[in-house]
Order: sequence, then structure tokens, then C-alpha cells
Amino acid sequence: MNAKLSNFSELSNILSVKSSLRTNLMSLFTRFGLGHLLCRMSLEKQAGIPAVQLILSLCLFRIAGESIHSMYKKSYYDLLNTGHNCYYRMMRRATMDWRKLLMGMALRFLAILRKEHAEVSSDNASYIFDDTTLEKTGYGIEQISRVFDHVQGKCILGFKLLVCAFFDGKSTIPIDMSLHCEKGKKKDFGLTAKQRKNRFSKKRKKEDPNFMRFKESTDSKLQVAVEMLKRAWAHKSLRAKYVLCDSWFTCEYFISEVLKLGKGALNLVGLAKMGNTKYSVNGKLHNAMELIALYEGNSQFCHNCRRYKCHYIALRGKLGDQPVRIFLIRYGRNQRWNVLLSTDLSMSFVRAFEVYQIRWNIEVLNKECKQYLGLGACAGRDFDEQIADCTLCFLTYITMALEKRFSEYETMGELFGNMEEDLMALTLWKRVLFCIKRLLEVLCEHLGVTIDELEESLINDDEAASAYLIMAKALEDRERTKNVA
Repeated sequence: MNAKLSNFSELSNILSVKSSLRTNLMSLFTRFGLGHLLCRMSLEKQAGIPAVQLILSLCLFRIAGESIHSMYKKSYYDLLNTGHNCYYRMMRRATMDWRKLLMGMALRFLAILRKEHAEVSSDNASYIFDDTTLEKTGYGIEQISRVFDHVQGKCILGFKLLVCAFFDGKSTIPIDMSLHCEKGKKKDFGLTAKQRKNRFSKKRKKEDPNFMRFKESTDSKLQVAVEMLKRAWAHKSLRAKYVLCDSWFTCEYFISEVLKLGKGALNLVGLAKMGNTKYSVNGKLHNAMELIALYEGNSQFCHNCRRYKCHYIALRGKLGDQPVRIFLIRYGRNQRWNVLLSTDLSMSFVRAFEVYQIRWNIEVLNKECKQYLGLGACAGRDFDEQIADCTLCFLTYITMALEKRFSEYETMGELFGNMEEDLMALTLWKRVLFCIKRLLEVLCEHLGVTIDELEESLINDDEAASAYLIMAKALEDRERTKNVA
């Protein structure tokens, strides 16, 4: 019983057996026109198995919570008549521009929203930046290093993943990403000489897309974030009103680049560090704590916000040469002070506070991708594989975000659960065959024959086959009579 699907398109027929989702998985992916997108971007393979087939399969594997290895180990490979090496070669393909594909999927997401006349809020459209830690266990992974994890409060083996997301007023989707290692104070990546020597390495051509991704792994995340902003701003449908970031990105350099890019149409709202950073207020330089000491208790600058139950000081000043709106915030009497900056000088505290709250969406995005889609779980040694794995995760997330946008699902977890169930339809045929085999085994026990003898009799003995059909019909009639009664 080794049934196989000869063509990937046959998967859509199998999916038709399940109707719990308004749109099945295949039609959901088809809605993005991934094949057309790959061809238009010249990313489709010229020979062998089509790239669209491999990418769709890898996304489906991810929804199932399986790696390429585990899919084949569990015999799910019967879904496709392809060898597992095809998938690995796809993920290591030097000419595959994963960044271009991710941006294309994001643009297609917005195009579908416009076509469906979906509700958007241009007033809250935002670029959101955040970095998260991807923990690894293999010292042989290319560019692997020890990176500081703020959650655990210590250095761990892995990568820093920088994500740029776009918020259209309702949905948050990833539009760009980069993987980074950290050299450390000793410039040894936190590894011994032997560990650095044993890391995987390969040569890359400067003209290939993977060369740039490899190079930026050691670049400053601030510089890479600026380049991400420029690429996003180049697309009119991706134009935002705000850049939202945490204290790591809120610095003079990044603020100046944001203002330079938007020419007044783009503003930054972000937390700043409560450190020694000096702000020019009324012609004098002060750090945050000095400003608090000077203006706390002054009713002209110090206010209470009943809506958010906090105490804040509102000031106008400069960070370097950049004019900024400074909000020093404290929740309750015993809570720490925080600094919130905005380059929009007309922005009120409530507006700045509400806009900055949008930034939390990227935290949710990263958490959901790790929890449901296996973000960071790739164990491949090739750095190109790591880039491909993260991109495939985000491609799947964008697809799920579209379904969530037009459905009644309140959380991505709820949607994921139903999509996972829908994916089981892809292997339903195999489960059915197993059940049939088990039923045949039980039948054979009663008839006193083996399965091989039963199969032989069905193939070679017409009378025996007819007898079995008569038995089946008798059972059907009995059941029908029972239901009528």
C-alpha cells in the first residue's frame, strides 16, 4: 500500500475533504500567487522541481510542526514524490533572494487588503523594530556566537534576529529580517579557538544574494535597520507614519536617519535609556534623572494621566541636534521612571503613549512564530539555511495573518490550531489506508486467512471477490434496516 501523489496540485483535492476552515490551506497560499511572484522576481528555478512546490511544502511542514528530517522519518513524504535533498538544496540555494521574496509577500498581503476593501488605519501605520534571541545548540553552525539574552540575563549560544514589521492599523506582518552574531569584547565571538575553527564555512560569490546576508551578520544592527527602513519606504504601499522601537534603537543616529528619510512625513516614537544620555532643555544639558529632579512638582510640566494611571513630565528639548518631545513617565509611587521620546513635537502624551503601545505587536509576532511555527529551531550548519528557515517562518505567518484578518479568529493560536487540523487532511488518505488495513486484518482473523492470501484471492479469484462484495452488501442492508427501524 504505497500510494503516492504524483503531482503537488493533487493536494488541493485532498484538502477538499475538510471544510472547517472557510478557506483551505492550498487556496490560502494560492491567493498570494506565490508561483507568479517567484517568476516575476526571477526567483523560480529554471530546472528540476519548481521552487513554488518546494517552498509551499516547507511552509506546510512548518504548520505541521515538523522539520524536513522528521517529515521523512514519519513517512509523511508520501505527500510528495520528491527526495528530501531537494528541500535542503532549496534552502541552501545561493541565488535565492529570500529578502526579496519576503517583501514581495508583504506587498501582496497589502494588495489583497486593498482589493477586498479591508479596513486600515493610515494614522497608525508604523514600522516596528525589535531584536530577539534565537538559541542554538550546535557549535558547528556557520557564524554562531554567544549573544546576550535579556530574558535570561546571560550570554547564550545563538543568533540575534533583527525584525522589521509593518503595522497597517490592524495587522502586523514581518517585512524584513537579518541574523546577527556578536563578536564580544575580545572579538572572539565568545568561542574558543577550536570552536571557531570547527564552525562551518563556505565560499560565496559577491554577486549572489546570500553574500550580502552573510556580510550583514557582523554589521551593526542600527545600520542594518536603517537599510531596512530605506527598502520599505521605497514602496508607496508600505509607507508608514511612525517608527517604533525600544531603547536600544532610540539614539541620535537612528533618529536623524528616520527624519532624513521621511523628510517630515515619518516620525520616531521610542523608549530611551535611563542613563547618562544628555538632553538639551532650555539651553542646558541634563540627563533623565536630572530632568526629573528639576521638573517634578512643577505643575507647568508635571501632570497626572487618569486614563493610564500614571504620572508624567512633558518637555521639549533636543537629543544632539534633533528636536524631540520628552516624556518622563512613572507608574505609581514606587515604580521606576521611563523616558519616552517622540520626534513629532506636536504630539500629546496620551497620543505618544498609545502609539508606542503598538510596538508590543512585534513582541507578540516573535512569540507566536517561536511557539507555533518553530522560529529558530533550524539546526542546519549553513548560514543560508538559517536565513531561509526564518524567512519561511515569516512567509507562513503572513499567510496565517491574512486568514485571521478575514475570519472570526481572535488569536493566532486559535487559527494555528485549526490550520494544523486542516493540514492533517493532507495525510488523511494515509490514515484511511491504515484503517482499511487494520479492518482487513480483523476480517482475516475471522476468515482464518492471511492478508496476503486475501489479497491473492481478491486479485485471482473472481468468485471469492464476489463473495466478499456480497458480505459487504449484506452488512450495508443490515445497517440501513437498523436505521429505518
